[in-house]
Amino acid sequence: MSVSRNLVLVRVGRNSLHPSWIDRGTPRDWDLYLSPYQSIPPQPGIECTVGEVVTGAKWAGIREVLNSWDGWRDYDYIWMPDDDIYTDQGTISAMFDLAQRLELDLFTPALHESSYYTHFDMMVNRRFFARQVGFVEIIVPGFRRAALERLLPTLDLGTTGWGWGLDSVWPKMLGYRGIGVIDAVTVLHTRPVGRMRDAKLGRRLVEESDVLLGMYDCGQVHVTYGAVGPDLQPLDWTGERLLAEAVAGWRYLWERDPRILSWIAEFQRQAFPAPEYPIPGTPEAVRGLPIGAAPRSPAGAAAP
Repeated sequence: MSVSRNLVLVRVGRNSLHPSWIDRGTPRDWDLYLSPYQSIPPQPGIECTVGEVVTGAKWAGIREVLNSWDGWRDYDYIWMPDDDIYTDQGTISAMFDLAQRLELDLFTPALHESSYYTHFDMMVNRRFFARQVGFVEIIVPGFRRAALERLLPTLDLGTTGWGWGLDSVWPKMLGYRGIGVIDAVTVLHTRPVGRMRDAKLGRRLVEESDVLLGMYDCGQVHVTYGAVGPDLQPLDWTGERLLAEAVAGWRYLWERDPRILSWIAEFQRQAFPAPEYPIPGTPEAVRGLPIGAAPRSPAGAAAP
Protein backbone atom coordinates (compact mmCIF):
# COMPACT_ATOMS: atom_id res chain seq x y z
CA MET A 1 0.00 0.00 0.00
CA SER A 2 1.01 3.61 -0.50
CA VAL A 3 1.90 5.93 2.35
CA SER A 4 -1.38 7.44 3.51
CA ARG A 5 -2.96 8.67 6.71
CA ASN A 6 -6.33 7.13 5.89
CA LEU A 7 -7.60 3.60 5.39
CA VAL A 8 -10.86 2.19 4.05
CA LEU A 9 -11.37 -1.30 5.46
CA VAL A 10 -14.38 -3.03 3.96
CA ARG A 11 -15.92 -6.50 4.01
CA VAL A 12 -16.77 -7.36 0.41
CA GLY A 13 -18.63 -9.92 -1.63
CA ARG A 14 -18.97 -10.49 -5.36
CA ASN A 15 -21.54 -7.69 -5.68
CA SER A 16 -19.60 -5.11 -3.70
CA LEU A 17 -19.85 -1.52 -4.95
CA HIS A 18 -16.29 -0.64 -4.00
CA PRO A 19 -15.15 -0.31 -7.65
CA SER A 20 -17.37 2.79 -7.87
CA TRP A 21 -15.29 4.38 -5.12
CA ILE A 22 -12.18 4.53 -7.28
CA ASP A 23 -11.39 7.30 -9.76
CA ARG A 24 -8.89 5.39 -11.85
CA GLY A 25 -5.95 7.46 -12.96
CA THR A 26 -6.43 10.02 -10.18
CA PRO A 27 -4.20 9.87 -7.10
CA ARG A 28 -6.04 9.27 -3.86
CA ASP A 29 -5.13 10.00 -0.27
CA TRP A 30 -6.56 6.82 1.27
CA ASP A 31 -5.71 3.16 1.01
CA LEU A 32 -8.14 0.32 0.45
CA TYR A 33 -8.15 -3.05 2.22
CA LEU A 34 -10.70 -5.61 1.01
CA SER A 35 -11.72 -8.35 3.43
CA PRO A 36 -13.78 -10.85 1.38
CA TYR A 37 -16.57 -12.84 3.00
CA GLN A 38 -16.76 -14.94 -0.18
CA SER A 39 -14.50 -15.45 -3.19
CA ILE A 40 -14.26 -12.32 -5.30
CA PRO A 41 -12.86 -11.84 -8.80
CA PRO A 42 -9.45 -10.21 -9.44
CA GLN A 43 -9.32 -6.45 -8.94
CA PRO A 44 -7.59 -5.15 -12.09
CA GLY A 45 -6.88 -1.45 -12.08
CA ILE A 46 -7.70 -1.05 -8.39
CA GLU A 47 -4.75 -0.43 -6.11
CA CYS A 48 -5.73 -2.30 -2.96
CA THR A 49 -4.86 -5.12 -0.59
CA VAL A 50 -7.08 -8.20 -0.69
CA GLY A 51 -7.10 -10.29 2.47
CA GLU A 52 -7.97 -13.93 2.90
CA VAL A 53 -11.59 -14.99 2.67
CA VAL A 54 -13.17 -14.90 6.12
CA THR A 55 -16.75 -16.13 6.19
CA GLY A 56 -19.30 -14.72 8.56
CA ALA A 57 -20.93 -11.39 9.32
CA LYS A 58 -19.29 -8.00 8.88
CA TRP A 59 -17.96 -7.38 12.37
CA ALA A 60 -16.69 -10.92 12.84
CA GLY A 61 -14.57 -10.43 9.73
CA ILE A 62 -13.47 -6.95 10.80
CA ARG A 63 -12.40 -8.36 14.15
CA GLU A 64 -10.34 -11.04 12.40
CA VAL A 65 -8.56 -8.45 10.24
CA LEU A 66 -7.85 -6.06 13.11
CA ASN A 67 -6.48 -8.86 15.29
CA SER A 68 -4.36 -10.51 12.63
CA TRP A 69 -3.07 -7.53 10.62
CA ASP A 70 -1.33 -4.73 12.49
CA GLY A 71 -1.05 -2.60 9.35
CA TRP A 72 -4.18 -0.66 10.29
CA ARG A 73 -2.28 0.84 13.20
CA ASP A 74 -0.15 2.80 10.72
CA TYR A 75 -3.14 4.98 9.81
CA ASP A 76 -4.67 7.98 11.56
CA TYR A 77 -8.25 7.34 10.43
CA ILE A 78 -10.06 4.16 9.40
CA TRP A 79 -13.46 4.00 7.69
CA MET A 80 -15.45 0.74 7.68
CA PRO A 81 -18.43 1.01 5.32
CA ASP A 82 -20.77 -1.76 4.20
CA ASP A 83 -20.12 -2.94 0.65
CA ASP A 84 -23.53 -1.74 -0.59
CA ILE A 85 -22.55 1.91 -0.25
CA TYR A 86 -22.39 3.97 -3.44
CA THR A 87 -19.93 6.84 -3.31
CA ASP A 88 -16.81 8.12 -5.07
CA GLN A 89 -13.17 8.80 -4.39
CA GLY A 90 -13.51 12.54 -3.82
CA THR A 91 -16.34 12.11 -1.34
CA ILE A 92 -14.32 9.66 0.73
CA SER A 93 -11.33 12.02 0.71
CA ALA A 94 -13.55 14.92 1.80
CA MET A 95 -14.96 12.82 4.64
CA PHE A 96 -11.49 11.98 5.96
CA ASP A 97 -10.37 15.61 5.65
CA LEU A 98 -13.34 16.93 7.61
CA ALA A 99 -13.08 14.22 10.27
CA GLN A 100 -9.48 15.27 10.85
CA ARG A 101 -10.21 19.00 10.87
CA LEU A 102 -13.14 18.54 13.24
CA GLU A 103 -10.99 16.30 15.47
CA LEU A 104 -13.57 13.54 15.55
CA ASP A 105 -12.95 10.19 17.23
CA LEU A 106 -16.04 8.46 15.85
CA PHE A 107 -17.78 9.75 12.75
CA THR A 108 -19.94 8.97 9.76
CA PRO A 109 -20.86 10.62 6.49
CA ALA A 110 -24.57 11.34 6.32
CA LEU A 111 -26.77 9.09 4.22
CA HIS A 112 -28.11 10.63 1.03
CA GLU A 113 -31.82 11.51 0.90
CA SER A 114 -32.47 8.55 -1.42
CA SER A 115 -30.85 6.00 0.91
CA TYR A 116 -32.49 3.07 2.61
CA TYR A 117 -32.12 3.76 6.31
CA THR A 118 -32.93 2.61 9.84
CA HIS A 119 -32.26 5.68 12.00
CA PHE A 120 -33.50 9.13 10.99
CA ASP A 121 -30.46 10.94 12.40
CA MET A 122 -28.08 9.12 10.06
CA MET A 123 -29.88 10.71 7.11
CA VAL A 124 -28.54 13.99 5.77
CA ASN A 125 -29.87 17.16 7.33
CA ARG A 126 -29.21 20.02 4.91
CA ARG A 127 -29.57 22.62 7.67
CA PHE A 128 -26.31 21.40 9.18
CA PHE A 129 -22.77 21.20 7.88
CA ALA A 130 -21.82 18.77 10.64
CA ARG A 131 -23.44 17.72 13.92
CA GLN A 132 -22.17 16.55 17.29
CA VAL A 133 -24.28 13.49 18.05
CA GLY A 134 -24.70 10.64 20.51
CA PHE A 135 -24.96 7.81 17.99
CA VAL A 136 -23.12 6.61 14.87
CA GLU A 137 -24.63 3.61 13.12
CA ILE A 138 -22.54 0.52 12.35
CA ILE A 139 -23.11 0.62 8.57
CA VAL A 140 -20.57 3.36 7.70
CA PRO A 141 -18.59 4.28 10.83
CA GLY A 142 -15.18 5.89 10.82
CA PHE A 143 -12.67 6.00 13.66
CA ARG A 144 -9.62 7.86 14.76
CA ARG A 145 -7.03 5.12 15.25
CA ALA A 146 -6.61 5.80 18.97
CA ALA A 147 -10.36 5.54 19.46
CA LEU A 148 -10.51 2.29 17.49
CA GLU A 149 -7.75 0.83 19.65
CA ARG A 150 -9.83 1.66 22.70
CA LEU A 151 -13.03 0.22 21.24
CA LEU A 152 -11.47 -2.91 19.71
CA PRO A 153 -12.23 -5.22 22.69
CA THR A 154 -15.96 -4.67 22.16
CA LEU A 155 -15.80 -6.75 18.98
CA ASP A 156 -15.20 -9.79 21.18
CA LEU A 157 -18.42 -9.28 23.16
CA GLY A 158 -20.93 -10.68 20.67
CA THR A 159 -21.24 -14.09 19.07
CA THR A 160 -23.20 -13.28 15.91
CA GLY A 161 -20.72 -10.84 14.34
CA TRP A 162 -23.54 -8.53 13.25
CA GLY A 163 -22.55 -5.80 15.69
CA TRP A 164 -26.02 -4.87 16.92
CA GLY A 165 -25.67 -2.67 20.00
CA LEU A 166 -22.07 -1.66 19.35
CA ASP A 167 -23.20 1.68 17.91
CA SER A 168 -24.72 2.52 21.30
CA VAL A 169 -21.81 1.17 23.33
CA TRP A 170 -19.10 3.05 21.44
CA PRO A 171 -20.40 6.58 22.16
CA LYS A 172 -20.88 5.67 25.83
CA MET A 173 -17.27 4.44 26.05
CA LEU A 174 -16.07 7.67 24.44
CA GLY A 175 -18.06 9.78 26.87
CA TYR A 176 -20.27 11.13 24.08
CA ARG A 177 -17.38 13.36 23.00
CA GLY A 178 -15.85 13.83 19.56
CA ILE A 179 -18.69 11.99 17.81
CA GLY A 180 -20.11 13.48 14.64
CA VAL A 181 -22.23 13.17 11.53
CA ILE A 182 -20.79 15.03 8.56
CA ASP A 183 -23.82 16.32 6.66
CA ALA A 184 -21.64 18.07 4.09
CA VAL A 185 -20.56 14.61 2.86
CA THR A 186 -23.20 12.09 1.83
CA VAL A 187 -23.12 8.48 0.63
CA LEU A 188 -25.93 6.34 -0.75
CA HIS A 189 -27.07 3.19 1.07
CA THR A 190 -28.46 1.07 -1.74
CA ARG A 191 -30.02 -1.99 -0.07
CA PRO A 192 -33.22 -2.23 1.97
CA VAL A 193 -32.82 -2.61 5.72
CA GLY A 194 -34.80 -4.45 8.35
CA ARG A 195 -35.46 -7.56 6.30
CA MET A 196 -34.51 -10.52 8.45
CA ARG A 197 -35.15 -13.80 6.65
CA ASP A 198 -34.26 -15.88 9.70
CA ALA A 199 -36.60 -15.06 12.59
CA LYS A 200 -34.45 -17.01 15.04
CA LEU A 201 -31.38 -15.01 14.05
CA GLY A 202 -33.37 -11.82 14.41
CA ARG A 203 -34.24 -12.70 17.99
CA ARG A 204 -30.60 -13.53 18.73
CA LEU A 205 -29.50 -10.14 17.41
CA VAL A 206 -31.99 -8.28 19.57
CA GLU A 207 -31.02 -10.31 22.62
CA GLU A 208 -27.32 -9.73 21.96
CA SER A 209 -27.93 -6.00 21.63
CA ASP A 210 -29.92 -5.91 24.86
CA VAL A 211 -27.10 -7.67 26.71
CA LEU A 212 -24.52 -5.16 25.45
CA LEU A 213 -26.69 -2.17 26.34
CA GLY A 214 -27.29 -3.59 29.80
CA MET A 215 -23.60 -4.30 30.27
CA TYR A 216 -22.68 -0.68 29.53
CA ASP A 217 -25.86 0.89 30.93
CA CYS A 218 -26.60 2.76 27.73
CA GLY A 219 -29.10 3.04 24.90
CA GLN A 220 -29.55 4.62 21.50
CA VAL A 221 -28.99 8.36 21.89
CA HIS A 222 -30.39 10.03 18.76
CA VAL A 223 -29.56 13.55 19.90
CA THR A 224 -27.98 16.48 18.07
CA TYR A 225 -25.91 18.18 20.76
CA GLY A 226 -24.37 20.89 18.63
CA ALA A 227 -23.37 21.97 15.16
CA VAL A 228 -20.57 23.59 13.20
CA GLY A 229 -20.82 25.75 10.12
CA PRO A 230 -18.99 25.55 6.79
CA ASP A 231 -16.13 27.51 8.36
CA LEU A 232 -15.78 24.60 10.83
CA GLN A 233 -16.55 26.90 13.74
CA PRO A 234 -19.13 25.95 16.39
CA LEU A 235 -22.54 27.49 15.91
CA ASP A 236 -23.77 29.23 19.05
CA TRP A 237 -27.28 27.78 18.94
CA THR A 238 -29.66 27.19 21.83
CA GLY A 239 -31.41 23.89 22.32
CA GLU A 240 -34.54 25.37 20.78
CA ARG A 241 -32.60 26.50 17.71
CA LEU A 242 -31.03 23.07 17.31
CA LEU A 243 -34.48 21.48 17.46
CA ALA A 244 -35.90 23.92 14.93
CA GLU A 245 -33.06 23.36 12.49
CA ALA A 246 -33.24 19.58 12.92
CA VAL A 247 -36.97 19.54 12.24
CA ALA A 248 -36.60 21.77 9.19
CA GLY A 249 -33.72 19.77 7.76
CA TRP A 250 -35.50 16.44 8.12
CA ARG A 251 -38.80 17.65 6.77
CA TYR A 252 -38.45 15.28 3.80
CA LEU A 253 -38.45 12.37 6.27
CA TRP A 254 -41.28 13.30 8.61
CA GLU A 255 -43.56 14.33 5.79
CA ARG A 256 -43.38 10.68 4.69
CA ASP A 257 -43.52 9.27 8.22
CA PRO A 258 -44.93 11.68 10.84
CA ARG A 259 -43.63 9.50 13.69
CA ILE A 260 -40.15 10.83 12.95
CA LEU A 261 -41.19 14.33 13.98
CA SER A 262 -42.14 13.13 17.47
CA TRP A 263 -38.91 11.10 17.73
CA ILE A 264 -36.79 14.15 16.90
CA ALA A 265 -38.57 16.22 19.54
CA GLU A 266 -38.44 13.49 22.19
CA PHE A 267 -34.72 12.84 21.87
CA GLN A 268 -33.84 16.53 21.78
CA ARG A 269 -35.97 17.12 24.87
CA GLN A 270 -33.94 14.52 26.75
CA ALA A 271 -30.77 16.55 26.22
CA PHE A 272 -32.27 20.05 26.28
CA PRO A 273 -35.18 20.14 28.73
CA ALA A 274 -37.51 23.12 28.46
CA PRO A 275 -36.22 26.05 30.58
CA GLU A 276 -38.31 27.71 33.22
CA TYR A 277 -40.21 30.82 32.23
CA PRO A 278 -39.88 33.73 32.07
CA ILE A 279 -36.50 33.44 30.36
CA PRO A 280 -34.16 36.25 31.49
CA GLY A 281 -31.77 35.38 28.69
CA THR A 282 -30.42 32.28 27.02
CA PRO A 283 -29.48 30.02 29.91
CA GLU A 284 -26.31 28.00 29.61
CA ALA A 285 -28.28 24.83 30.32
CA VAL A 286 -29.90 24.91 26.89
CA ARG A 287 -27.02 26.15 24.77
CA GLY A 288 -25.78 23.97 21.91
CA LEU A 289 -22.48 22.19 22.41
CA PRO A 290 -19.74 22.32 19.78
CA ILE A 291 -18.31 19.11 18.42
CA GLY A 292 -15.84 17.72 20.92
CA ALA A 293 -17.45 19.33 23.97
CA ALA A 294 -18.81 17.27 26.85
CA PRO A 295 -22.59 16.92 26.61
CA ARG A 296 -25.00 16.51 29.46
CA SER A 297 -25.74 12.93 30.41
CA PRO A 298 -28.27 11.68 27.85
CA ALA A 299 -31.17 9.40 28.60
CA GLY A 300 -30.72 5.87 27.31
CA ALA A 301 -34.10 5.21 25.73
CA ALA A 302 -34.16 3.51 22.36
CA ALA A 303 -36.10 4.92 19.43
CA PRO A 304 -39.53 3.40 18.87
